[in-house]
This record gives sequence, structure tokens and C-alpha cells, in this order.
Amino acid sequence: MKLMELTAFLAAALLVFNACGADTPETPEPEPPVTSDLELKSLSLREYPGLDIRIDHTDYTVDISFPYGAILGNAHIEYTVAEGITGSPESGSSIDLTKENIGIYLSDAEGHARKYTLNVSVLPSSDIVLNDFINSEYAVEGKISGGDILFEFPYGADITALTFTVDTYDGTAFEPALSEPFDLTSPKTLTVTAPDGVTQKTFTLTATVSEQETAVRGIYLPSPSHTTSFITRENVQSSIELMADLNFNCLFVCAWANSKVAWDSDVLLQNSSYTDYDSANMYARYTGGSGDALKDIIETAHQHGIKVILWFEYGFMHGIGGVNLSDPILSEHPDWIGIGNDGGYSNYNGSDYYLNAYNPDVQNFILSLMKEAVAKYPDVDGVQGDDRLPAMPRNSGYDDVTKAMYLSETGGTPPSDYNNPSWVKWRLGKLNSFAVRMYDEMKALKSDLIVCSAPNKYPWCETNLMQDWPQWIADGAVDLLTVQFYVLNSYHTDIRNALGYVSANTGRNLLNPAMILNNGGKIMDRDVLEAQLRFNRSVGTCGESQFWFDGLKTDYVQEVFRKFYAAPAKFPDWL
Repeated sequence: MKLMELTAFLAAALLVFNACGADTPETPEPEPPVTSDLELKSLSLREYPGLDIRIDHTDYTVDISFPYGAILGNAHIEYTVAEGITGSPESGSSIDLTKENIGIYLSDAEGHARKYTLNVSVLPSSDIVLNDFINSEYAVEGKISGGDILFEFPYGADITALTFTVDTYDGTAFEPALSEPFDLTSPKTLTVTAPDGVTQKTFTLTATVSEQETAVRGIYLPSPSHTTSFITRENVQSSIELMADLNFNCLFVCAWANSKVAWDSDVLLQNSSYTDYDSANMYARYTGGSGDALKDIIETAHQHGIKVILWFEYGFMHGIGGVNLSDPILSEHPDWIGIGNDGGYSNYNGSDYYLNAYNPDVQNFILSLMKEAVAKYPDVDGVQGDDRLPAMPRNSGYDDVTKAMYLSETGGTPPSDYNNPSWVKWRLGKLNSFAVRMYDEMKALKSDLIVCSAPNKYPWCETNLMQDWPQWIADGAVDLLTVQFYVLNSYHTDIRNALGYVSANTGRNLLNPAMILNNGGKIMDRDVLEAQLRFNRSVGTCGESQFWFDGLKTDYVQEVFRKFYAAPAKFPDWL
């Protein structure tokens, strides 16, 4: 066999051997090349036309940028591809933009595939927004005007090392940092950079220190049935020292509640079934000092420059929850209880039951208690009527005494509708006259006595409890108005409304808002406390008063008042 023939034979034999299962590896067929048509040509979101969308054919990504403030959610994605290319999800599908690693998968008829990843972002703001620019040490809010931020600090403030907080967009930067101490004895420059890292604005921080504040900074002391903070001489001393340390300047002491008073009272014994002073004195358990709680409270408070005002809390109210005919007062004067239009005992809200405030004998009794207290404690600074003095439930006046008075003065009988305008006007007149009488008789006893009132907000108080305090102000029967602003969500509105009624009836800044610092043992939240104090300053109230004393024992409450009451305040010159 020739050599060429042998070679051909051996090659053919080798092919047959391999085909029969030899272990020689196969050479893989190369993948067909990916066509250039496997690309996104365009992409948009149906709900967001005009967005900045960039397709990168190198990294196979789609960058979708939303403007600052956009809230991501579902949107319909629409895109175009070359003919013969399919995508998943399909164009027109809804996708959730909040999810990560969103992909669009493209494939062709030959089985080639490619994924484009969507990168969705919200751009940082280029705006510089500064809200509630507040000093940390004294809780003073800056007033921003153009490129100036002005802080007016209270008397006694140290402005050599101040730090600040501000409500602004995340990513906003400050140079120097607001947490670094600022010495504002001279103006300082602050550079603010927006979250985009590019936009900047320069501000000048300037500070002034006010003259000593003129304001009433009060605290209420309820009866000893609610607190032991003043039940011993030692308690009195430490409690008033705390007040002085926090720069409070007025203490409202409960002097009349639950048919008891805060002193040994001949008037109460003469008009009740009490047989001894201790039974009628809410401070009968007081120990130490002079043995007379009210005497020690007044003397100690005056040593610290704090005025004491006797707060006649219960006013004309008999009690809460019902009528007790065995009560020491009613047991002697059952005819003093108020009667409603239904023939039952007149009450507010089915809870607060009243003596008959229209009855001259009841009025004389309350005034006699007040006069006795002032005569017994001539150094006391003032007296205060409450939301129950003068006051009477709207459905009242249907007792025999009041009906006889109405018949004598009008010739008629009270209408069954207690909201009848003429009937309401007549009863309001009786209580308004009492407010004037109370003021005049207290001033006649002691000309510099402060006569205060602590009603509820108007006109609610008139609609429910016949309290027409704008008229009391117009009649000159109020030196200081401590309205009870205890509804937190309407605090600002209620204050503004009250300021309007005050300014319409007097030129004096009488409004001293009562804040509910301690509500059934729950202490007002720190941020709410600071916000209300700051608001009072922004609208120019005559300070404020806190209900009630034990709230001052909370650490963060003391921290707040050390900020806002950085130094003592002067009492208004008319008080």
C-alpha cells in the first residue's frame, strides 16, 4: 500500500474510533455574538413626564432622578427597543419605585438576554430653609430677616457661649457648627450650605439683652388634700426656695375648697355645723413654725420677693359628683343650693353642683369669707376668683329666692328655656354686678390688694357657666386675668382670642395665661411646655401661671424654667 493511501486509511480509522466513544473532549461551539440591537432606546415614566433619565449602555444602568421632595411610589414604565426585542416587565407595566435592584430584562429571538438596572433617586434640595432657629440655653427663637438673624435674650442672660438648634432639611451644613459656642457680644457670621452641597448663604447673628422683664410668673398651690408640699414649716421653706430659685414671683394659695378654708374662720363656723376651727381648716394638720400655715407661707414668700394671692378655688360651687345635704354648710342652709330648670339641683355637666350664686345671702357669705381672710392676714397681696367665682351653671335660677327676685324686678316668671336671651341677660347681670361688688369691697378693705380672676376661656365660659369676664374688665373689676387655657390643641387660638377681648376692654396687659403643667399627675411634655412659653412671649402676654405646684419637682421642668426665667421679673406697676 502506498504511503498516501496508508495515511488516509489511518485518519479514517481514527475518526471511526472517536465516533465510537473515545474520551477525547469536544470543542464547544462559540456563543453567537450579542447583537447591538439588544438595547433600551428610550425610557420614561408615564406619571412623571420630563424627568431627568439617563441610559448608560456601558454599565447597562438607567439613572432616574426625581426632584427634591418627591415621594416615590408606583409608576408606569414605558420604553422602546429595536424590532424583535422583547422586555420584561413589558413596556406600560406598573413598577414599585421604592424597591431596590429594579431590572428590565431584554431578550432576542436567538436567546440572548441583557439586564438594565434602574437606579432611582431623589435629588437633594438646593433650598436653604431655616425654621425654629432657637437658642439652646435660653430657648430664645431668632427672628430671620434677609441675611440677619436677631436674638433678643432675657434680662440676665449670658451671651458669651451660646449654641443653637434649627429645623431644616437633612443634609444642610453650618459653618461654624451650631453646636459650637457662639459669643454674640458682637455679631457673628454663619455660612449655611444647602443639601445639594453647592448653594450657600451667609447670615449675620446678632444678640441683644432685654431690660428686666415685667411679668407675673405664678404657680398654683391646691389644697393639702392634693399635695403635702406645704404641710410642714420645712416643706414651706423648701418649696418657696424652689420657686425663688426658678424665679417665680407669685403663689396662688387655695384658700376655699370642699367647704373648708385655709385659716381659723369664725365666718365659716357661724354659717355651718362645724363646732371647732380645726374641723373647718384644711391646714389643721400643719406642723412647725407658727402653727399657722397661711401665716408662714406669706412671711416666707415675702422674704423671697414672692407675692401671695388667696385663691378661692370653689367659689360658689358646692361639690363634685352630687349634692350632699349633710355637708356642714348645707346642713345649716339647705335653701342655699341651686335649682335647675328641671326642678333638680343645678349643675354643670352632671358633675359640678353649685350653691345659688344669685342668692344675696350666698353672695354675702362668700364675700365675708374673703374679707375675713384679708383682715386676718393684712400682708396678703391679693385674692382671686376662680372659674366658679362668680359663676353659675347655665341651667340655674329656678329656686324660690331667684324666681321671687325675677318677678319683683321684671314682673314675670323665669322661662323654662334657660337659654332664653332675656333670662340669660338678667342672670348675667346679677353675676357681673357681684364681680364689681367683690372688687370694690376688697379694695375698700385694702387699697393695694390685687383682685384677680381665673375664669375659663370666653365665650365658652358664658355659654356654660355664666361668666362674662370681658364685661368685668370693661367695668374695671379685674387687676389680673388668669384664664385657664388647658386645651393643648387650641392653645394658640384661645390665647389670641383672649388677647382680643382684653385689648377691646382695657389698655392694660392683664392676660396671664394659666397653663396645665400638672394634669392628674401627668406632667406636660417638655416640648409642649417650651412651645407654650415661647408663644406667650411672641404675643406679649403678662407672663403666665402654672397649674400646679408639684409639677415643679420634675427635673426637665426645672431645666425649662431656668431657660425661660433666667433672671427675676418685676411685677407690673398696676399690681
